[in-house]
Amino acid sequence: MTTKKLRLEDLENNVPLPEILQAEWAKDQVLQLFADLAEGAHVQHVQLKTAATDATVNLATAKAAFAADEAYAIQVRYVFEGEMWCDTIMPGNPTTKIIRNRVPNGC
Repeated sequence: MTTKKLRLEDLENNVPLPEILQAEWAKDQVLQLFADLAEGAHVQHVQLKTAATDATVNLATAKAAFAADEAYAIQVRYVFEGEMWCDTIMPGNPTTKIIRNRVPNGC
């Protein structure tokens, strides 16, 4: 996979921007998201930020940190039904903010 940055010419040529979705979920819904990703997606990268670290981890470690209220932020990049997605999970109280974007082909 390569990373492709948008350029001014891309905007001038109407290259579509990535689709971005935002939601706020309860803790049980986020825990279900981790289960769904483990069962139905091909997880490619998980980044976990806590008070002690900012590191690449596996999905189970990120889920455990979220469940223990230790995660400040989690980013999961995965393939689902042939498309690349990136979820940014920002724990909060009483809800967790989820920002999801479909990663364009070639990125």
